[in-house]
Amino acid sequence: MSQYRMTVDLNVLDHLGINLYSNMAAVLTEAVANAWDADATAVNITIDPDSKWIKIEDDGIGMSIDDMNEKYLRVGYRRRKMDPMHGTRTAKGRPVMGRKGLGKLSLFSVANVIEVQSFKDGDAHGLRMTVDGIKASVDENSQYYSPESLEQDKIDVKQGTHILLKDIKRQRLGRSISALRKRLARRFSIIGETHDFKINIDGDPVTIADREDLNKVQFLWELEGSDVDTSSAGKLLEKEALPNRLDAWDSDRLVKGWLGTVAKPKDLDSDEAGNLNGIVVFARGRLFHENILDKLNDGRLYTKYLTGQIEADFLDLDDEPDIATSDRQRIQEDDPRCQVPIDHRFSF
Repeated sequence: MSQYRMTVDLNVLDHLGINLYSNMAAVLTEAVANAWDADATAVNITIDPDSKWIKIEDDGIGMSIDDMNEKYLRVGYRRRKMDPMHGTRTAKGRPVMGRKGLGKLSLFSVANVIEVQSFKDGDAHGLRMTVDGIKASVDENSQYYSPESLEQDKIDVKQGTHILLKDIKRQRLGRSISALRKRLARRFSIIGETHDFKINIDGDPVTIADREDLNKVQFLWELEGSDVDTSSAGKLLEKEALPNRLDAWDSDRLVKGWLGTVAKPKDLDSDEAGNLNGIVVFARGRLFHENILDKLNDGRLYTKYLTGQIEADFLDLDDEPDIATSDRQRIQEDDPRCQVPIDHRFSF
């Protein structure tokens, strides 16, 4: 038997959750992804006008107390490997987005108090977690943290899972609700009736039009098999097709999406949606890399006119190592799978 032993201190939560995520859109991305994995058809996000709290409610399958302890509260729970029945595909057949089991910790980066309640098999229950409680457990050198049970009169969930973020760190809420809507729209490609999945903020659905990129585009190159919804592309003059096969990969590894150019670079400036001069990369329906243009090392003028999105599910295959960074907003640059889309050049 080995004389050595590796242990994990609760203090690691400071790095994995409390201090890892820097903005509200990134945090809500994790909550929405969890709802997708729970086979929800809708995620309703409600933001207090005074920015004191945020509610995130989904109508998914919910969690039992055992689920809460063994999966949700288990830091590093790897669903794709540990759930033999629905680890890679949900009961509805959706590709599972979660992978590292760290996303739930992101909530602590924007709120000091988190209440989670869930309903499953006729039973509703809930808990409250606090940053102060976690830090107290760290100070006591405890090996675990025990959230407190919610008072019964505060449990009102009838379906799915409800999360209430309280004591919000306002500097991370962002400039406006409108800006949050646009930034969240640019983080998912599975929004809408086609995917049976809706994201609502204060009762209004987040739509493809909220991304604000297609409605700026004059010339569009659509990758084969993509079926891009151009209903919001009011300035579109011409559309052409591009092959969807990356030369460096075998025939099974295809990409979808589109690339577009605008009339003037300043058309891609957006205070609310963020800088639209970039190509967002999606995998399994959620943002995987915020802007692959940054990695092209190409300073020629044409890049200033470009926007678009690429869907490359092969970047997140179940049987291959994870290449996303801990906050799942970027790709690890030293992985060869990352280099292939960067090295590939589409011919305009």
